[in-house]
Amino acid sequence: MEIKYFLYFLIGGFTVSLVTYFASQSRGLLAAFFANLPVITAVTFLTIYLESGQKAVVSYAEGLIIMLFPWLAYIFTIIFLTDRIGFFQSLIFGIFLYILFACLIIGIKKF
Repeated sequence: MEIKYFLYFLIGGFTVSLVTYFASQSRGLLAAFFANLPVITAVTFLTIYLESGQKAVVSYAEGLIIMLFPWLAYIFTIIFLTDRIGFFQSLIFGIFLYILFACLIIGIKKF
């Protein structure tokens, strides 16, 4: 296994750990700040660029913008349904909506 994949794993794991720590301390805004900090995206852009060049980076960035809409549906599902139907049910439903909307977008984009 190449060392770069181990480094990617460490960066991702560190970010998840940091977010979990602050969220468990009821510091949701700070946790969200670290979760949305573009460190992972920047590292991803860098690694894609090093592997495949500028065109691949732009294609990935465009994909991130397009997939923002299914992600927002997922987040709003968690916000609005957790108090009504419980965390696990809203999480499952949110993931289902994300996959559904993402598949619809991918299907539409193919045409």
